[in-house]
Amino acid sequence: MGNMASGNVTSTATPAISAIPTSFVYEDLVSHTQAIQRQMIEIIKFLDDRWKNEKKTRNQLKSRSLVFIDPYGNQIVNKYMDHELISTVFRKYKKDYVPRYLHQWIKIGTMNQSNIEPLEKCELQSTVSKYTAGYQFVTYGEVNVWIGSYEYLPPHKFVLKVRLNDTIEKIEMHLKKRHKCTKIELKSCIINQNEKPITKDWDEGTILKSEDTIMSCQLYQDNCIIMAKLIKDMVNCSFFFFEFFMILYFSYRLMLQIPILVFKYLLKLLLEQLTL
Repeated sequence: MGNMASGNVTSTATPAISAIPTSFVYEDLVSHTQAIQRQMIEIIKFLDDRWKNEKKTRNQLKSRSLVFIDPYGNQIVNKYMDHELISTVFRKYKKDYVPRYLHQWIKIGTMNQSNIEPLEKCELQSTVSKYTAGYQFVTYGEVNVWIGSYEYLPPHKFVLKVRLNDTIEKIEMHLKKRHKCTKIELKSCIINQNEKPITKDWDEGTILKSEDTIMSCQLYQDNCIIMAKLIKDMVNCSFFFFEFFMILYFSYRLMLQIPILVFKYLLKLLLEQLTL
């Protein structure tokens, strides 16, 4: 009885072994591999045919070459389809040729003699077909310039369109011509957005040298500004004070209060200049 029980346990614990020949498994694997290889050949042929067809289609579409002057002054010529939007073309251009840290700063425009003119929104939505082959676009950035005496009057702001390789000397000459003065001092600093620079900012600002450039001074950084301090010569000094007193006059007409001591001091300066 004990031996029979032992034999029954042994027979139920032994698993059944499959009798499938190993050669069948190998042949199945080979056939699957060959099928995958055939599929790969068909996919490659399909992709090659599609590429050739699309290339023929691209050649049949109208296109033209446009010139982009990059932030460093180099010319880059690329061909674009007539139906492409200028905004799309510029986005591709920035992705391929402009460093990522400049993407927010860089804008697109055209040159009118020596002046940079930005593209309007409607121009950005126009197509390549609007422009002749070889038409030039220029990339540029904007720098806020706060100009004034930083002593008696608060500075006022204007936006200057610049290129990365523009020198401080070039900016200085532009400001002298714009404000009719013979001497000017330039500094840079970073201030919070929507704030005006004050005397403290001027005193602590970084001096800009003539040979410096927008790139070397990193004036493309967010909230980085140029502070310009005008130093009037004797010829233009009287005109400067005349302008200021006109401001005082209209301020009085607008019922704005001006400290009497400031008024007396400025009047004294004006009389001194008029007697020179």
